[in-house]
Amino acid sequence: MQWTQTAPALLRQAAVVDLRAGDAVIVLDAAGTCIGVDDRVEPILGLDAEQLLGLARVDARWHWCGADGRPVRDTESPVAVAMASGEPVLDRVLGLEGLDGEPDGRFAWVEVSAYPLRGADGSVAGVATSLRDVSLTAEGRAATAGLVRSLRTLVSASAEDEARFLALAENSADVLFQTDIVGRCVWVSPSVSQVLGWEPEAVRGQSLVRLLHPDDREIANERRLASLAHGGGGHERLELRYATADGGWRWMSVLSRPMRDASGRAVGAVSALHDIQAEVERREEQHYRAGRDALTGLLTREAGLRALAKALVRVRGTGRLVGVLVLDVDALARINQVHGTPGGDAALVHVAERLTSLLRDTDSVARLGPDEFLVVLTSVAVSEHAVGRAGSLLEGIAVPRGPEQPTVSVSVGVATDDGTGAAPDVLRRAGAGLVTAKRAGGGRVGS
Repeated sequence: MQWTQTAPALLRQAAVVDLRAGDAVIVLDAAGTCIGVDDRVEPILGLDAEQLLGLARVDARWHWCGADGRPVRDTESPVAVAMASGEPVLDRVLGLEGLDGEPDGRFAWVEVSAYPLRGADGSVAGVATSLRDVSLTAEGRAATAGLVRSLRTLVSASAEDEARFLALAENSADVLFQTDIVGRCVWVSPSVSQVLGWEPEAVRGQSLVRLLHPDDREIANERRLASLAHGGGGHERLELRYATADGGWRWMSVLSRPMRDASGRAVGAVSALHDIQAEVERREEQHYRAGRDALTGLLTREAGLRALAKALVRVRGTGRLVGVLVLDVDALARINQVHGTPGGDAALVHVAERLTSLLRDTDSVARLGPDEFLVVLTSVAVSEHAVGRAGSLLEGIAVPRGPEQPTVSVSVGVATDDGTGAAPDVLRRAGAGLVTAKRAGGGRVGS
């Protein structure tokens, strides 16, 4: 033990407590001034004897909370209770925020015992406090379980939310965050390393905004502030993207509830994150497939018309034009008759592949019908450019496909519009150009 020069001899002699291996001791006088420090304190608190000795109100350096996440008031701390009652407070597990002497320092579960020290007249003259870091022990896990149970209590008003939080609490793959009033992480469950790849130490003390995708930060902050408003009970489930340690993003389902003190004042929040990356990918795949032709992988007719309508809106008033091409495979019935349905399907796939490879990424290609295709040239300067592009596609599709593979030719109808026309009308004009090309013998461009 190291003592201040003014530490009374009586307190030095009285500060002998039955410590377990790894426990550390801080001795306070009746005024709450630190007068004695054990060398084993530094690994726990991150401050050495020189930084602690003589410090008044040592507890003011840190913020304590119970296993339910509620802050421990000054009068409820083990030191205050032992000082006021004259009775020891034994083995109380508390969450301690602000380790290393910084407001955003480490968080740990600490087992605290406080032993009143008596003066010559029998009155309480100080307190010897023993500390033991139990974050990784059964006691720490029990404290974490208590925090999870508090989640269920906070959402008890909603049966649906309670069931969801129950599932989250029992599933170790989910991530729990405890944040302070400004959204800074003071505790995170170990599962963050399995789900997002971050070690807990890398996340604690950091603002969770830094983990959010830039496009998700505004809505997340709006909901957080609303939930912290007086009387707010939290917000509905959000789907947000969180940064992973390898530089990627992962979709998480997020439920948050505010933590309040006895007066109802918000002091932070607890959030539960559930990994929904696979679910989001399935939804995106279903959405993609819903708008795609099964044979060619091109947009469906409906999706193609939506793409055309959007392109028309974008060029309106810009002086540019949208080019619309309607292509029809010449003599597809003949190909099916000679080569069978598989041969006809192969011809259609060939057309789709050639169109995709010959067009810009900004253009759209759709299958309009059994043997018809739609090309939307999103921006051309003049109508002649659209006609020229149609001629290039006609030639590109007609390249030989290999031995015993029939050469495929198409007829193309062309129309352009400055954005003032409706998509169905522009499509009909391109269709009229296709009829002209077909009547002229096929394998050519009509407008």
